[in-house]
Amino acid sequence: MNLINIDLLEKIHDDALRVLEEIGVKCASREVRKIFEETGMAAFDDSTGHLHVLRPLVEQALNTTPKRAQYWIPENAFGIGGTAPFVYDDQTGDLVEPTFEHLTRIAKIAEQADVIDFMARGVLLKGQEVKVIDTIIEHCSKPIYVATVTDEGIARAEEVHHTRGNLTVQFSLINSPLNIIDSMIDPFISCVRKGIPVYVSTMPMAGLSGPYSMSSLVTLTHAEGLFGIVLAQLINPGITVVHAGLPSIANIQKNYAVDLGLVSHNIANLLQEKINQMLDLPSIQTACTTSQEKPNKKAEEEAVQGFALMKKYGFHQMRHSFGFLKELISFSIAKLERHIQLCHETGPEKAPDYKMDTYDPEGFEVIMRNGSKPNYMRDDHTLKNTGKCFLF
Repeated sequence: MNLINIDLLEKIHDDALRVLEEIGVKCASREVRKIFEETGMAAFDDSTGHLHVLRPLVEQALNTTPKRAQYWIPENAFGIGGTAPFVYDDQTGDLVEPTFEHLTRIAKIAEQADVIDFMARGVLLKGQEVKVIDTIIEHCSKPIYVATVTDEGIARAEEVHHTRGNLTVQFSLINSPLNIIDSMIDPFISCVRKGIPVYVSTMPMAGLSGPYSMSSLVTLTHAEGLFGIVLAQLINPGITVVHAGLPSIANIQKNYAVDLGLVSHNIANLLQEKINQMLDLPSIQTACTTSQEKPNKKAEEEAVQGFALMKKYGFHQMRHSFGFLKELISFSIAKLERHIQLCHETGPEKAPDYKMDTYDPEGFEVIMRNGSKPNYMRDDHTLKNTGKCFLF
């Protein structure tokens, strides 16, 4: 791959290991701290509230994590992922509350589309974990990602895992930067102890909750993803874990709105994916999305750039690739159908030219400076890189 070289990948991975070792993750959970400290290769700093994880422990976890070829979703897989709180009404332009009719339509479309290799729910249906799982598997036979934190939902996910298979439970364990989400710990541990495959998601936003350069943004994303993988392997060595680090960019020109339509957004996620490929980890990121509030020509142009880049350079799994609109707030079924067609029609020759940013030697220092209490908006590193990074 000419866009991203192995030296850059190795430097980012090495910096991510330094983040876990020297900066650590803010962790209030006594259970998590105990799990790590019992290894003798991690320590909790009472003065900062940070749990520090030594490099050999991360390397041990990477050795026990099932490899990429053992995962059931193949290379170069586009899918429906994410959870929009609203459906975009394609007739009126209104944002409406999702229903099971919407979910059923999405699942049926996913089942029929040969460019869609996996499905997550796509829309949020509150307090309906079991029914959501059942609705998806009734209408879609492809691999699925599900979200569940209740005992009932976890029990249903375990049952589906043992009978149907091809199921992974989604977890966002860390609120960037480097803060464990306490409410996620108990359901995560429950799933992992039961042997249910999981993914560990994190979403630093350059300029808000992450540093404002390409390599440093991915460094933070990767460190947070690795923490979740290590925790899972300590609880249940050998469990399947997908690295779901999702670097994103707060567009300073758009009042720090998260801009999922930037070519830079696709590149950042491709860079994270290539690090995971180097480590032979199952990997799911985000690409081919849009900055637009409604389906339009600009949304199509942004998707085509993403599809072409992914097809040119290769990847494992990319979610949010079809129906989502600006900031993943709403989901358009018409966009889903149209962008399935665009994915069919788009080849690698349409990939935009992009010169990869060089390695940022200040990346580790800016992550250390901000730690788990971000001040990236005002950090000198962000200010001096404004107008130089993430331009398109």
